Amino acid sequence: MAVAQLSHLTGWGKGYGPPFGYFGPWDGGKGMMMGAYGGMMMPPMFGLKGKGKGKGKSPLKVDPAKKVWIGNIPEGVQWKELQTLVDSVVKSKWVEIFRGKGKGTAAVVYATPEEAAQAVSGLNGQSLGGQSIVVDAWEKGTK
Repeated sequence: MAVAQLSHLTGWGKGYGPPFGYFGPWDGGKGMMMGAYGGMMMPPMFGLKGKGKGKGKSPLKVDPAKKVWIGNIPEGVQWKELQTLVDSVVKSKWVEIFRGKGKGTAAVVYATPEEAAQAVSGLNGQSLGGQSIVVDAWEKGTK
């Protein structure tokens, strides 16, 4: 059946609604034609469950011994600037500057706890954006 022949069934030939086949046949809200997948005429392409933004584990969910907390970060400093500074002492795996409630702080992840300890001693007191940063071992906060 052609699209023009189905326009009287769907109401889409009158200039409203998505093109035929986009979500499956729809009669303008008077009831939906139910297919095998709850109204869709074809199976979902990407599965029924997703992990959302990022689609994986966050790098912050690692062993706390591999993480370092950095404070006194000036406003306007970008993560790439911080990464350049921390990589000058020990190569980091991941850097994040917190905004909002954690403003002025950051987390840096290293490959080993030894590298994280070396970064704490090597970075503490260094200058970033005209301010002296404070570096300490990561401690999980209480909720």
